[in-house]
Amino acid sequence: MNIQKPEGLLGVLPIELTSSPSSRQLIINQDQQDEEASDCPLLTPSPPATQPNNTLEDDKIFVSAEGNPVESIPPPTLENINKEDGLNEFMNIVNSSSRTLNDEPSSRDPMVESTTSGSSSDTNGPVCAQLLTQLNTAYQHLAPDAQALENGGKPPLVGIQLVVPKPSKDYRFMKWNWPLIRKTCFWSLMSVLAGCVALVIGVIATMPRKCDPPVQWWQGSVFYEIFPASFQDSSKSGDGIGDLRGITMRLDYLKKLGVRGIRLNSIFPAAHYPEYYANIESLTDLNRELGTLDDFATLVRETHRRNMSLILDLPLYPFVRTLHNETVPSEKPNKTDKAVRERRDVGESATLREAVSTTTSSASLHQAIRDALSSIPPPLDNSQHEAFTSSHANDPASENTVTTAIKIWLERGVDGFYLKGLEHYANEKPFAGILKQWKSILGSERILICHVDALNAAKSPAARNSVLMRMDLVDVTLRVTNGTMDIKRQIEDVKSSVLFEKPGYPWVHWSIGGVDSKRIASTISVKNATIAATMLGMMLPGTPSIFYGDEIGILDCECEDHKDLAHVHNLAPMYWEEADGSDFKFSPIGVTAWLPESAKPLESSLIGTIAEMAALRTETTPIYVKAVLKENQVLANCDIRYADDEMIVIERWYPRRNSYVFLANLGNQTQTKDLSFLYYGGYVIVGPSYRLNKDVYFKELIIPPGEAFVIKLDK
Repeated sequence: MNIQKPEGLLGVLPIELTSSPSSRQLIINQDQQDEEASDCPLLTPSPPATQPNNTLEDDKIFVSAEGNPVESIPPPTLENINKEDGLNEFMNIVNSSSRTLNDEPSSRDPMVESTTSGSSSDTNGPVCAQLLTQLNTAYQHLAPDAQALENGGKPPLVGIQLVVPKPSKDYRFMKWNWPLIRKTCFWSLMSVLAGCVALVIGVIATMPRKCDPPVQWWQGSVFYEIFPASFQDSSKSGDGIGDLRGITMRLDYLKKLGVRGIRLNSIFPAAHYPEYYANIESLTDLNRELGTLDDFATLVRETHRRNMSLILDLPLYPFVRTLHNETVPSEKPNKTDKAVRERRDVGESATLREAVSTTTSSASLHQAIRDALSSIPPPLDNSQHEAFTSSHANDPASENTVTTAIKIWLERGVDGFYLKGLEHYANEKPFAGILKQWKSILGSERILICHVDALNAAKSPAARNSVLMRMDLVDVTLRVTNGTMDIKRQIEDVKSSVLFEKPGYPWVHWSIGGVDSKRIASTISVKNATIAATMLGMMLPGTPSIFYGDEIGILDCECEDHKDLAHVHNLAPMYWEEADGSDFKFSPIGVTAWLPESAKPLESSLIGTIAEMAALRTETTPIYVKAVLKENQVLANCDIRYADDEMIVIERWYPRRNSYVFLANLGNQTQTKDLSFLYYGGYVIVGPSYRLNKDVYFKELIIPPGEAFVIKLDK
């Protein structure tokens, strides 16, 4: 044990202790090892070894300060000082021999330096002897506590109160099945963690990778118009007339082409079909030359299985002379118009669709339709309900032919109708009410299409609003034979028309070719520019329509012997070619088609680009949407940036997306242009194979005649 040796203590050791033989006996070191093991290392040299070694048996270490006898204690020897508890015993002796200061038994005053004259130290004495003498004189003023005096000088014992708890077996929770509880908690925690991980993975896996605006199936998708008698003859014996089975055979071709909606021209009975297909005799029957109703049901089923839709041309004029025979609910434009308009926005009721597909009698059908429509707020007035039921339930034969035809073909699975010749009835009084009724029957998932002439012919606001609110698509024919400046003017006129004023108005149905016009390849100045013109229509905001054969550029038939059939020369049979290059005829070998086939289409570097363009429309937001809402205004996201020298540049854009630019040369000369004032560069994503995925710079563009391609601009 190391003991601090204050300097004050070293100078006050008693003379008696220093000169005492017994003191010298206590601190004599026998050898160097004893000196190193001592608790008080020597600070001064040891006394000479010749000093007499007297015993301490009879000497007294402590002397009473006031002459009072003190209990004699045998002086400690070097042996008992070196014991484990020697120093503790020595300190007990010191404490028990201390005297009180100022006669206060319980005083706890700090140690005070002694001033006794007899306590001067021997400078030649050992340090341990000086320390022991100092302890003897310095602590004499300290006195034990009163309790310590009563206890023989020892401090009192303080008892510790121990509270013995109940035995562990007395607690109820000790009887629980803790191993089972631990296992249950562990596996429950693991299950929760596994569920959280699975939930996070599922959310990440199902999150849409693109945040594209949703559209209806007919908005922005590709339509394909077919004249059934000229598409594919499937009969083994062969009559030279295409049929419904032939269309079913070619559905995979249409699916690969990227078609979403198939539009069939007139399929109704007509005298001398197909040469005079417009002279229809019924709107509810199927022409026997095209097949049976079972063939039609198969076509509908297979079309829907491939996620495509079927639309019928419904030729109203001149078969329907007037709409005055149509019985409709009494017209009160205030609440009725609002009700039907909101029904169109809300969507078709499931009850209505179920009623149309399951009801057979006319009276019960109209009753179901009335109940379904009245379930969508706001309800119709009671007077209107009464007028509706009284005029239809009591006299089923009073229904107009068109309304009956719509219901029948809806039951057969048709997804929409193109109302041909609707413009001839636009100014009749029941026009608005008729359109409302037809759209109510179809609902929100089936569509109505009319030509833009119907909108232009409507003079009254009610008629115009009816077209804008009830039609889903408005057909616009784009003429491409008068040059690019005329094309630009037509597009700008449509963009600035009423069709782009509000988001809920019909989309534009762009048609470049059709059953009522000549083939593009036969009218355009560049014979191999048909595909380029078709791509142009697919680049415009709206829903593009492709007339069968225009995707490969077929021509009008060369019918010198059929000049009386000039009105159907554009309906030449489809040219089919298999992948191996062998000709696959429209009808079986040896069978003459109803109209002479056209010549083989001209070679073009754009063969196959229509399918690529359709795929691009499907997945590219700037192309398949028709407009954006900017500062509360509907703006068509399409700009004609250049339209000179039979070259046209169309840009499609969308906020925070890459822009896409369409370039086409519809002239007969190769064009070399510097359009760096418009754009810098990009890379080709649709176009001739030699341009695909290659960078293009607008500083120097070289475009051959009849060529077109789409560039994705750099941001």
